[in-house]
Amino acid sequence: MNNENEIRSIWKLIILHLFPGIALSLFYIFLLKAGSLTEYPKIVTLGIAGFFSIVPIELGYLFYAAKKETGNFNIFKVLGLKSKMKVKEYVVYTLLLLTVAGILTKALQPFSNYILNTVFHWLPSEYNYVQDMSLFSKNFIIISIIVSFFFITLILPITEELYFRGFLLARMKWMGKYSVLVNLVLFAVYHFWSPWLIVSRIVAFSPLFYLVYKKDSLKLGIVVHCLANFTDVIALVMLL
Repeated sequence: MNNENEIRSIWKLIILHLFPGIALSLFYIFLLKAGSLTEYPKIVTLGIAGFFSIVPIELGYLFYAAKKETGNFNIFKVLGLKSKMKVKEYVVYTLLLLTVAGILTKALQPFSNYILNTVFHWLPSEYNYVQDMSLFSKNFIIISIIVSFFFITLILPITEELYFRGFLLARMKWMGKYSVLVNLVLFAVYHFWSPWLIVSRIVAFSPLFYLVYKKDSLKLGIVVHCLANFTDVIALVMLL
């Protein structure tokens, strides 16, 4: 990544990190208030909100940057973190990172619940997308599996990794060792639709972000992020 393409404005970095999350949250609230998806699990509403908000915003900005910097819409020309690792490295790091993230997330769950019930107790209950899915019919669970797999496991995390790690993190290297921390914290805050999980996300995914930066590998971030989200699909399938 050329130095002239780095983003050295802190305010611009904050806006680029947080705006898509604000848009998703507002659209999610709109869909909840509209009531057209009332019967469906909230994970379906969240997936649809994400697909029609952060995907066009984040990919749209990448296309804009590509056109501005290269004269065409090939977004891969403006992405960094392109180093390749051996297949064995991908397997080892992926299994290790998923295990660590899972353990840390589980260990921090009581703390996250405490934050939800204290700091964010004022949030309307319908805002929380976490539900007891066993209460829904088989048809609704199948719909949730489809939305979770295509939107939340594939499309959204791939889009996020291209945008947050491939584009933003790659242009923050002027910060040195602090670039990963800033990117990580802002990415955690970006999840405005689940603010009680900010600390949990920072702790659980710090090893992933560090290795993605250290190994200069965007693909590692994509693989781990997708597989981490896929665990929710597995949990839904187990209900059938």
